[in-house]
Amino acid sequence: MTNRTTTQKVSPLIERFNMLWFIMALGFGGTSVAGFAFLNNTLERNPPMKGMLYLEVINDFAAKVGGGMTFLANYMKGHMLFFGALHIVALIGCFWLYYRWRKLYPEKYRELLNDTSRNSVLISPVLASGMAFNVSLVLGYVFVPWMRENMEMLLPIASAVYFLLWLWTLLTAIRLQAIALQKGFDVDKMHFGWLLVPFAMGMTAVTGTGIAYLAHGGLADFVFILSLVLFTMAFFLLLVKVFSLFRSHYASGLPQKIEFLPAFFIVMPIITLLTISLLRYGYYFQHKFHTKLPDAVFAMVVSTGIALMTWYLLLGLFMLRDYFKNNLFSMQYFDESQWGLICPMVAYGVLTTFVYKHALAYTATQAVALLFMLLDVVILFSMIYRQYLKLKGDIAPAD
Repeated sequence: MTNRTTTQKVSPLIERFNMLWFIMALGFGGTSVAGFAFLNNTLERNPPMKGMLYLEVINDFAAKVGGGMTFLANYMKGHMLFFGALHIVALIGCFWLYYRWRKLYPEKYRELLNDTSRNSVLISPVLASGMAFNVSLVLGYVFVPWMRENMEMLLPIASAVYFLLWLWTLLTAIRLQAIALQKGFDVDKMHFGWLLVPFAMGMTAVTGTGIAYLAHGGLADFVFILSLVLFTMAFFLLLVKVFSLFRSHYASGLPQKIEFLPAFFIVMPIITLLTISLLRYGYYFQHKFHTKLPDAVFAMVVSTGIALMTWYLLLGLFMLRDYFKNNLFSMQYFDESQWGLICPMVAYGVLTTFVYKHALAYTATQAVALLFMLLDVVILFSMIYRQYLKLKGDIAPAD
């Protein structure tokens, strides 16, 4: 009687809480950072506009260049701020709901933790927090002059916060892997959502590469080693899990539950994170040893990354064409797993900007980055609306 009374008083949002709402927050953050990547990597600039962009430089660029680029530069400022704010609000809301949900339903949390076919979603708060670190650095650098001007002073503080994020990522990943190895799992239930673990490690690794690139001396070396630990673990688990998943799906086909299908594309953001990490390790070594690496090295890294993502994207679009046709924009169906479809859009668009910067500086490359950013925004707003309809009860939950 007490439990039933308590349940009746619980907010519907807490009752319906879904761990994949953290992926929603992740998508908002990635969309915000994509705007910065586009500005920083594809806009042609001469001194004194070289280097990382911030608000005054963006404004000067927009005033001088004219035409469509003026519009793009001005739009991207609002793009970064709007989706960055959405990310922060969504992340705070998700953590509050998660805390309340765990407190009110500890048995559901334990059941999820011990279910090796589903417990990878428990690393999604770590993944979204890694993105929050990047969003904070980007928005702070671009829009807060005090933060930009005192970057050297703030780097030790950022490194300390990063160390806590690194510990959280590593311990959560090891815990989930240990449960899987101890309890085992049903191979017939395998799906690509299993890759959330290397996704989170890749996110934390790439965050560390940014600090290692900006810092100097022992601090840079310390953060570099932390990042490399997670990079190598993410790379190892990506290979092991992708080979296992393809072997399973070659034997028995794709999962029967359609909510598992969007996770097929989770490989794409992992490739982007690992590729950007490799680039930044190159930047770090250039600073550390005061030796410029050949431009061809960076061009090869980004070209290989985008090539892997291109054929994988085409394979996924062909395999899941019926899913996209029937479910992507359907007003009769929505599942939280669809938030994961934002990640490949962001990942392809962001990595394309690095391809423009290091390898293929063509208008077509820039156009591809903008196309994926546009697709990202369109799909994002569609999902926000359909998530709202589902919470209202106008869309029935998936079976």
